[in-house]
Amino acid sequence: MVYRGRPSTGCKTCRERKVKCDERPGGCVRCEDRKLSCPGYDRTVDAFFHDETAKVKAKAKARLSKLQPSDLRDSDGDVEELAMVPADVKASPRIHLLAPLVDQGISYFMTNHAIGIDQPSISSQAYNKHLSTNGFHPMVSATMTAIGIAGIANIYADPGLKREATQWYLRAIRMANAAISSPNDVRKDTTLVAINLLTMFEATFNTNDFEGWSNHVDGASLLIKARGRDQIHTAAGRRMYLHTVGLMTINCMGKGVRIPDYVEKINDEIVEHLDIEDPRTAFFFLHLKTANLRAHILNSSKPDLKDIIDQALELDALAAPIFQNAASSEWRYETVPCFDKIPGVFGHYYHVYPTHSTAQTWNWVRYTRIYLHDIIRNCTRFFTNFLRENIDLPQQLLNCDTATERLPLVRVSGGYSSVWALFVAGSMPTASAASQDYVLHCLERVERDFGIKQASVFAKALRYKRSLANSGEMPLSLCPRYLPPDRDEKTPYPEANGNVS
Repeated sequence: MVYRGRPSTGCKTCRERKVKCDERPGGCVRCEDRKLSCPGYDRTVDAFFHDETAKVKAKAKARLSKLQPSDLRDSDGDVEELAMVPADVKASPRIHLLAPLVDQGISYFMTNHAIGIDQPSISSQAYNKHLSTNGFHPMVSATMTAIGIAGIANIYADPGLKREATQWYLRAIRMANAAISSPNDVRKDTTLVAINLLTMFEATFNTNDFEGWSNHVDGASLLIKARGRDQIHTAAGRRMYLHTVGLMTINCMGKGVRIPDYVEKINDEIVEHLDIEDPRTAFFFLHLKTANLRAHILNSSKPDLKDIIDQALELDALAAPIFQNAASSEWRYETVPCFDKIPGVFGHYYHVYPTHSTAQTWNWVRYTRIYLHDIIRNCTRFFTNFLRENIDLPQQLLNCDTATERLPLVRVSGGYSSVWALFVAGSMPTASAASQDYVLHCLERVERDFGIKQASVFAKALRYKRSLANSGEMPLSLCPRYLPPDRDEKTPYPEANGNVS
């Protein structure tokens, strides 16, 4: 197509006279001055194109007429000879419609799990400053690949991909064991990151229990002990320390033990580097105190009800104003009313949060307060039963919980924390049947759409708890059972379809 310049939009009369047209609506001024009828303005797209078909045909015929017969014969022979040359198929580059499986795993991980500070990886300054230039450590890369392939395998229910994810997981385990055995590598950031990612793999892939997750958390806890106070001298070290201690706190709550003393010693120094007014920092220390309260209840031979209630009320008083003290508007959410029934929304309103971190921290504080209120409520029920039945209260408390009747809270990075918040909401004695059905629906959706198999473990536990509550088999205790006993016990474990195994 030959470029002929920008077409004129004036009227035909002005174009023929080659004068500028003012294009006045209803007729131009120049036509009016000459007392002519303005033909109007051409606004069709045809003005931007020019038909060159006839001119091209004429040029082709003129060129053909100038050729000699010998030229035509040679030209036809060349065409036939070229047409007979076979194509070298082996030398041709092959086109891959799908990226290699390793790249798919890394891409899935970066898309679903790497958000930086509430930013996608493509806009994260930390990602573009470090990862995009220096690349990933082989051990971290292997763990990320295992998690990514596991997520894809869960979504598509592909046994082959599951086997591939297991192979990458075992490869990452071998590399992590080698790093832990090295006096130099055991204190490196990459080793701690890899161990924390292994806990995420267990949450993504394990459909039976939390044992693998708990073992990896124990390993990460020993790493921060070996790293000592030196790890808090860098921003990355402090961030990994806070994340690992958060997982350790959940694990300690599940086992009913206190937070190790070395954590409290490191916390005395790390507090100087933290913003105390930040809700995430406030929750960090609130969570530690809540875990210690649970350990105190479970390990006291003769717990004092008044002391337990006072401690729970004190912690609840610390949790209530956490977001009131935050000056930033990022901790405020919008409440949207629902006048009609909306699928996926329970109740008559829902919250819209400015960032993922805001929603996550709000849910963490909420389920901690729910847990504290449940302890207070159980204390009052114990006292009421004591007055009514005149039972031996200390002996009753001694039998309130066993090693298998523990509460393994589960929180890992990304959207996994929502699974625990949903489970806490549905497992409380005050939860209605409708709310429990909603929680089960959400857990099933998390497993189906996001490939997080840990949601299925929670769903089985919630169904089992409902069956115990409906049959009146749930014992009264200060720290009640939320998850079913271990599989090595005689108590049957119901599957999602209602069968027992």
